[in-house]
Amino acid sequence: MSNGVNFMKEFDINEVMKYFYEISEIPRISGKEEKIADYIENFAIKRNLNYTRDSYNNIIIIKEAVKSKKSNESVILQCHLDMVCEKEENSNHDFKKDGLDIYIDGDFIKARETTLGADNGIGIAIILAILNSNEINHPKIEAIFTVQEETTMEGAKKIDVSMLKSKKMIGLDNMNEEELWIGCAGAKIFEYEIEGTKQKNSKSYTLIKLGISGFLGGHSGKDISKNRGNPIKEMGNLLDTLSKKYNIYLKNIYGGGKVNVIPRECYSEIFIKYDDLNKIKQEIINYNKLLKKKSINKNGNISVNMIKLEQIDNNSFNLNTTKKVIKVIKDIKNGVYYKDKYGNPLVSLNIGKIENIENKIKISFSIRTNRSEVEQKLEEELNNIVKKYKMQERKSELSGYEHKERSKFIDTCKTIYKQYFKKKPRVLDMHICLETGFFANKIQNLDFIAIAPNIYDAHSPKERCSVSSLKKIYNYLILILKEI
Repeated sequence: MSNGVNFMKEFDINEVMKYFYEISEIPRISGKEEKIADYIENFAIKRNLNYTRDSYNNIIIIKEAVKSKKSNESVILQCHLDMVCEKEENSNHDFKKDGLDIYIDGDFIKARETTLGADNGIGIAIILAILNSNEINHPKIEAIFTVQEETTMEGAKKIDVSMLKSKKMIGLDNMNEEELWIGCAGAKIFEYEIEGTKQKNSKSYTLIKLGISGFLGGHSGKDISKNRGNPIKEMGNLLDTLSKKYNIYLKNIYGGGKVNVIPRECYSEIFIKYDDLNKIKQEIINYNKLLKKKSINKNGNISVNMIKLEQIDNNSFNLNTTKKVIKVIKDIKNGVYYKDKYGNPLVSLNIGKIENIENKIKISFSIRTNRSEVEQKLEEELNNIVKKYKMQERKSELSGYEHKERSKFIDTCKTIYKQYFKKKPRVLDMHICLETGFFANKIQNLDFIAIAPNIYDAHSPKERCSVSSLKKIYNYLILILKEI
């Protein structure tokens, strides 16, 4: 490597933006990546690049090193094709068929009423721009595009990478220009199922709907330590307060959408005695005041609302089921469970979704961990909850990645960063689940680093990406490719 950054040309990001706009027109829900995979495949065909596409819609594209590159080195560039599909409550956007409405607001790329999909669409666009370029000085590139990262990571689990030669991987799945991610958390995903018993209520009971909304939400790894609160937990607290003073019977409860997203709202429908209606209205006013005093309301617009509903029928869950649901919500921890001496989360839990289907209530959540021994203690607590309330449990696991103690590749990336940005990067083991753990199981002695521009409020409709940061990260990556 040279003693200083010898960067003759600053590359613009017109190509990156072009590809990002194009892929944003294509629906890419996890598990339904056929159309975006078609787009990537056609990209490779038009440029006569060697590629493979498997039955899961994972794609690998190979681009040989430029002729001026004397080194026999190769590098893996990796991203995922799917995105988190969240929208504002009143949005009519249909992620199954509608493209995103992308626009520029000052220094930010945004999407109207929906998630932007910069996680990981910006990564896709950067890789495509590099693969398309005839000017960038790069070694042999092995580009991996995976599916279902935001849900099961099934793409990374199932992809065959035996044809790849490189031991160096640059992931484009990061969210902070100032951070180089060299390790990632593992995760376990849980679904609890409570079998409920139904009853018919007398005519002296009326149906009301409670809504807790206005939470910021966000990424369940990156934002879990930001004290943004959880409306599902708050709904459990509110129902617990009411159930201790009044006879209430749960008819319906729903909130959140995905285990890797901090939820923004939760709703419940309960039967109450008609004579208690005004007293419960006052309880809601009091709880609203309590919520607004909490620090979780600092950057949000949290509120509790109550409306009286028309009764289609008098059916609800019985008292035992109602109380069991409330107790389970209260007993499951949420937020940071264990942190290091610097305050960084090492083990956390996010209750991401609750719903009831017929006579079953399902609660879905995830544990992220960078410390398996502490995570085991948390899981023991959860096992006790399952036994206590006699619930059905389903769970799956995502692999983490522990970085190498000594890595020439990472040292090179750090040095180039310092020369280009004129400051040291923060080098972190992130409390975020990446696909790297699965690749490390397939590629022996894998060296890994993840980089990306500044992306804010990922996994929420407030998601936005800095244009100026995108340009810097793109040029930083080009420098790394030049020096390998």
